[in-house]
Amino acid sequence: MTVPISLLIADPTLDSVAVARTLASVRRQAPATCDVVIARPRSADHDAAPLEHGSHVRVMLVDLGSTPTEDVTSVLLLSALRAARTTYVGVLAPGDELEPGVLVACRDLLRSRPVDVLFTDEQYGGEGGGIVTKPGWSPHYLESYPYLGRLCLVRRELLLEVGAFSPGHGGLEEWDAALRVTERTRSISHLPVIAVTRPAVPGVGTERAAVATVTEHLDRTGVTGWAEAGSPAPGVRVWRTIADEPLVTVVVPTAGTVREVRGQDRRLVTNALTSLRDRTTYDRWEVVVVTGPNTAPEVRDELTALLGDRVRFAPVDGPFNFSRAVNEGARHARGDLLLLLNDDTEVLEPRWLERMVSVLQDPAVGAVGAKLVLEDGLIQHVGVVMGERLVPAHAFAFEADVDDRAGAKTLDRDYIAVTGACLLTRTELFQRVGGLTESLPLNFNDVDYCLKVGGAGYDVVGTPFALLAHYESSTRTPVLTEEDQLFLERWWTLRLAADPHVAFRSDR
Repeated sequence: MTVPISLLIADPTLDSVAVARTLASVRRQAPATCDVVIARPRSADHDAAPLEHGSHVRVMLVDLGSTPTEDVTSVLLLSALRAARTTYVGVLAPGDELEPGVLVACRDLLRSRPVDVLFTDEQYGGEGGGIVTKPGWSPHYLESYPYLGRLCLVRRELLLEVGAFSPGHGGLEEWDAALRVTERTRSISHLPVIAVTRPAVPGVGTERAAVATVTEHLDRTGVTGWAEAGSPAPGVRVWRTIADEPLVTVVVPTAGTVREVRGQDRRLVTNALTSLRDRTTYDRWEVVVVTGPNTAPEVRDELTALLGDRVRFAPVDGPFNFSRAVNEGARHARGDLLLLLNDDTEVLEPRWLERMVSVLQDPAVGAVGAKLVLEDGLIQHVGVVMGERLVPAHAFAFEADVDDRAGAKTLDRDYIAVTGACLLTRTELFQRVGGLTESLPLNFNDVDYCLKVGGAGYDVVGTPFALLAHYESSTRTPVLTEEDQLFLERWWTLRLAADPHVAFRSDR
């Protein structure tokens, strides 16, 4: 039987005890599922202990003869890659342990679906350890964080073609390899099983190495822009250059409601648009306020005094229908970009709109969402995933707005949908896919829109750097009407059930 997989191990410190632990986990796999290629330097002062070979595990040792002076891991991994002879290769480190049966699962999946890249979930031991279940293929997340991790199996010839494990990445050579490979292919699958236990939370490299790794990726792909360090390390935030500063039309439906915010009674729409005017660095915007029969008459005067000729009004008759209100506002748009904004939001990060416009400079992206926090500081939204009982839900809702280990709350990620409380899209695309569905007057119209955007071939991205407050009550529970449920079941259940982004969780 042909062995399809080689496991590459760089052993720069000649740690035979850790390597033996890894090999023992390989021996627990079914026979003829993999080869192991171990690359290590020779040191006159530090000879390696002999390695025990299992009866059905073929181990190849690659001895460099001398210790490289820098980028040791990259040099060793490249040597192991060149020595391997199988179709697929994956990287392990000394001390990593495979879970029983995982290679059979990988082999069987690759036989039935011979993709170029197959990645799995993993877990870490030691302080700060835990299980990391990953989303499916998320290109904007990979651009922000090395989330593919281990075990990640890649076609060997493809790795060689793209120049994987090149020096100069300061411990982030696997991230660099993943970026290089996925620049060439979208034949990528996620096997949602824990495949590897790593002895400790891995090192993260330096901010400089992370920024350099992603900057090289931007250069190779012809992206005009730059990368800056994000949080947590080694996270990176990519800024695409904004060409010609397109005009953004901000559509705000409102009834002119007055409510207590931060201990004072405020007219919500005036509060929202004051923060837009006073705290937004991106200056190319206009506002279309959509009013209804119940909108307080003084709202027009207040907002005209606040924004002058940057605001226009679009009246809509009949019972409140968010979808119809937004569609009417969009018909008045002069901007190339369209921002849906709730009247109960407030800008917290001055570069929020600049950030969202920058993300939308990627032609693959069709809709961008922001991070919204409640008045008590808890997260209300970073993106939408499929929740329990096949009902869309906000990822990380009501959790503390703090860094998590893998950057899911702080770094850009692909989602199946983002909330319409703050959603940026292209005006032309909005019109092309039919805008918001007016038979969904309150709930799920944003999810439906994003699914239409995805169906048209575009990505939906949440960018948490764009931060706003959303003055919904933490105890608010949206009412799911019978019409909402029937609509979801009729049109989108299969798409939502297959949400590739729902499984993400990084437990400490």
